Amino acid sequence: MRIKITKGQVLDAQENDSQESPATLFPAGEYLANLTPEGKIEVLVTRQIKALFSFSQFREKVSQGDFVVLEN
Repeated sequence: MRIKITKGQVLDAQENDSQESPATLFPAGEYLANLTPEGKIEVLVTRQIKALFSFSQFREKVSQGDFVVLEN
């Protein structure tokens, strides 16, 4: 799926599927997002850096207008 982040945000991120990386700036723009086998939604900055959200966290970001789902 593709999402749009409406304003730059600093989000907790993971690097290389295992290491937690420091909070990462996600500038406003379009990003790819995937559903993981664990049932989380990952928003990708690069192949190595991503932010993970539960459905409720993701839904909250959408309802606040921080994220807009462009394509499902």
